[in-house]
Amino acid sequence: MRRCLLAALVFAGALSSGSDAAAQTRQQFDIWAGLFVNGQFKSDAPSGTTWFDLQGRRSPGSTTLIVRPGLGYVIRPWVTVWLGYAWIPEFIDETGERIDEHRIWEQLTLDYRAPGILFQSRTRFEQRFREGDIAHRFRQVARFNYQPRESLPLGFVVWDELFLGMTGATWAQKGFDQNRIFVGPAVFAFDGIFRVEVGYQFNYLNRALNRIAHILALNLFVNVKGKR
Repeated sequence: MRRCLLAALVFAGALSSGSDAAAQTRQQFDIWAGLFVNGQFKSDAPSGTTWFDLQGRRSPGSTTLIVRPGLGYVIRPWVTVWLGYAWIPEFIDETGERIDEHRIWEQLTLDYRAPGILFQSRTRFEQRFREGDIAHRFRQVARFNYQPRESLPLGFVVWDELFLGMTGATWAQKGFDQNRIFVGPAVFAFDGIFRVEVGYQFNYLNRALNRIAHILALNLFVNVKGKR
C-alpha cells in the first residue's frame, strides 16, 4: 500500500514539475476489459491448476488483444508456480496492420489470506518474441483485496505492478519500462467463485515520449476448485 501511494506521488510530482516535462509526456484515455479463469484440479494442495485470460484493450489508434493460457502447480495453499504462453496481436487503425507478439512466461504467486483479506505477490518473467527479435522482461505485482463481511458481496481492491526490461530490443524498453496502479470496488458472488473488479487504472510508460494512460478497467475473475 505504501509503495502504491509513493508511486502515485512520484507520478503526480512528475506531472506538475514544469512545462518541459509536460511537453515530453502524452496522455490518453483507454478502455480495458478482461476475463480471467483459474481452475484448480483439487481443492487442497498439492494440486495441478490451469489459467486462461482473454483481454481486449482499446487505445487511441489501436486495439490490442491478449490470449494467455498457462499451467501451474499448487505446492502449498499459498505457493503456486506457473508456466504459460501468450499471444498479443495489436491492430492499427490507420493502416489496418496487425502486429503480433508471442510470449513465454514463468510465474511465482504467493498468497496470504485472512477473513475478508487477500495479500498477493505475483512475480513473472517473460520472453517476448516480435519482429524476429527477443526481449526479456520482469514484472512484479502487489495486490490487496478486502471484503468487509462475507455476507456483504462488496469490497475493494488495490494493486500495483512494476515492469522492468532485462534485455531490450528495437521495440522493447530496457530498464524501467512502466508502472500500473489500479483501485476500485469489487463484487463477490457464489462463495468467491466469481469476482468483478471495475475501477480506475493509471499507467505510466517510460518512453522517448513518455505516456500516461488513464484507463477504465473492467475485469471478471472465475476461480474454480475441484473436490478433495
